[in-house]
Amino acid sequence: MELTWALMIVIYLFTAGLSAGAMITSNLAFLYGGKDFERVSRWGAYISPFPISFGLAVLLLDLGSPFNFYRLFLTLEVRSPMSYGSWAILLFTGLSIIYLYLWLPEKYQVIGHFKNSEQWKKWLSKFMPFLSVGVASYTGLLLNAAVSPLWKATLLPVLFLVSALSTGVASVILLSTISPWQRARHKELHVLTKVDAGLIILECLIILIMISMGRLSSMSESYAFGSLLYGQYAWIFWFLIVGLGLTIPLLLELMELKDKIPVKWALPVTISSSFLVLLGGFFVRYVITYAGQTSGWF
Repeated sequence: MELTWALMIVIYLFTAGLSAGAMITSNLAFLYGGKDFERVSRWGAYISPFPISFGLAVLLLDLGSPFNFYRLFLTLEVRSPMSYGSWAILLFTGLSIIYLYLWLPEKYQVIGHFKNSEQWKKWLSKFMPFLSVGVASYTGLLLNAAVSPLWKATLLPVLFLVSALSTGVASVILLSTISPWQRARHKELHVLTKVDAGLIILECLIILIMISMGRLSSMSESYAFGSLLYGQYAWIFWFLIVGLGLTIPLLLELMELKDKIPVKWALPVTISSSFLVLLGGFFVRYVITYAGQTSGWF
């Protein structure tokens, strides 16, 4: 069976969510953490523009006629999630670049230092979470609007949103841990780890509810979710998502929070758990995108 939406679309869905999650992490750290969480705010700002820019580049290549992409912005289709999403992603990408620039050390602001930059940061930090939620959940709404029993799951946009938040937090943990510059402190990492553990638990609950509702719905929806549980995508679902992407990082993070990890293993464990969260977030989108195209109504 030929798939209309393949790997490049999965990359786009993943990177858009990752950028949105990193942005929200930065915004909330700045608004509520202040100076104590400045490193978290900075790293979230530095990360945010790049995944979504890469994802958009991949999407343009996948379109086949990348120079016609501008047509999406000539009109606004009131009933089209893709039209709203395209405008939201364009606005998000532009503002995330400005937000990154505001967080650069003054000596690197080559086109001039913003007057009242702290006020600009505060304004963007109050506005961007709303736009980021739209970008993160839009990828789920885009699938939700398509004709597929798996994609019709009511909680799909919520799953994509929670997964985006988790991968965003994990990316900030990962880069602020391995960087020799502006490395996050123990207090910051402790809070981020606690937040990510909560998001993983919530993600597990959403997946469980989605599967339960799907299995109790129509025959087509039951069959579609069955392909995740024991069909051709079962090994990805159970091993790469449930096992490596959710269970193991959750256990590692809970051990970190309870100080059960020896000091010499703290850094490798933090890096590993963050990487596994990112891996799981990617394969959540992979399996839903692919499985949704191989199941139909009957």
